[in-house]
Amino acid sequence: MKSVVISLYAAVIALALCKTPQAFAQAFDEPAPEVRAFRNPEVERAASERPTDSHGHSHAHGQGHDHGVESEIIFGFTLGSDTHPSGENKVAVETVVRLGKLSSNYVAVGQKLEFAHAFTNDLSMSLTLLGDYHRISARNGYEGEVEPVAGRYLFNGFGGELRYRFLNRATSPFGLTLHMEPVFAFSDEASGLRGRKYGSENKLIFDHEVIKDTFFAAFNLTHEMEMTKEKGAAAWERGSVVGASVAGSWQVAKNLFLGAETRYLRAYDGLSLATYRGDAVYVGPTLTLIKDGGFVNLAYSGLVGGKEKGSSGGLDLVNFERHQIRLKAGLHF
Repeated sequence: MKSVVISLYAAVIALALCKTPQAFAQAFDEPAPEVRAFRNPEVERAASERPTDSHGHSHAHGQGHDHGVESEIIFGFTLGSDTHPSGENKVAVETVVRLGKLSSNYVAVGQKLEFAHAFTNDLSMSLTLLGDYHRISARNGYEGEVEPVAGRYLFNGFGGELRYRFLNRATSPFGLTLHMEPVFAFSDEASGLRGRKYGSENKLIFDHEVIKDTFFAAFNLTHEMEMTKEKGAAAWERGSVVGASVAGSWQVAKNLFLGAETRYLRAYDGLSLATYRGDAVYVGPTLTLIKDGGFVNLAYSGLVGGKEKGSSGGLDLVNFERHQIRLKAGLHF
C-alpha cells in the first residue's frame, strides 16, 4: 500500500511537469474565458443577452454557470473535478457529523466556514475557519479506556483548500483534479481532547459525464495524514488513512440530483503507513440542490464492512464511526 501511495504522488508530479513553463507562467495572468458548448439554443440566447463586466465575464451563477453541471458538489464525500471560472468567489459552510463507537456513546461534529477564490479557470484556493463539537461518554465495561468529553462547542483553528485541475472533463475523456486541505487545529478530531493537530486531506479526483446532462460518475483516491499532541502529553501521535471512493449522481429533475457512493478506507499508525490498524467500507445516498448560484449537498454513509486488525469479526468501530453525515451549503458570486 505504501508503494501505491508513493506511485500516485509521483504520477501527479509527472503530470504537472508535462505542463510547459509557459503554461505555468500564464496560469496567473488573466486567462481567456473557459469555453464549453452550450447545452441548448435557449441557454445560448440567454447568455448572449446577459450583461457582462469590463472583461467580458458574465455574472450569472445558475446551475453550472451556463457551462453545464458543476460536478464538484454533486456527489457527497466524493468530490468532482470541476473548478470555478477565473475571478469567481465562493462562501460555503460544511458540517460533518460522526456517530457511534465501540467503547463510547460518541457524537462528533466538525464544521468549516470556507472563503474561496478562483485565480484561474483551473486553480482555486480558500481559507477555512474550523469549529468542533464532541460529546463522549464510556459504555459499560469501557469506563477506564475512554476519556469522557462533556458536550461543548469551540473554535478549532484554521485550514485551507487548494484545487488544481489538470484535465477538463469538457475537453478531455475525463476530468482530473488535485485537491488538498491542510489544517491546524486546537483539538483532536477523533478523541475531542484539546491539544494541537497538523494534518492534510488530499484527493486525486477523476470524473466523467456518462450521460450528457443526466448521469455523472466520479472516482477519488484519498490520503489523509495528521500529527496530534494532546494537552499534557509528552509525545506526538501520528496517523494516516488511505482509500478510494466511487460515486454516481443522476439529475432527476431540474436543479435536483440524487446519487449514491461507496468508500473504502484503511487506517494506519504513522505518516508512512507503518502499522495497519483496520479498514472500513461505507455506503450511502446523496442529494444535491443547485439553484441561482447557491447549492445544498447532503450525504449519508453507513459502515457496512471492514474490521479492526486482530479482530475475529464485526465492524471496526475503534478506528471508524458507524454513521457519517455531511451537509454542505454555499453561494457563488
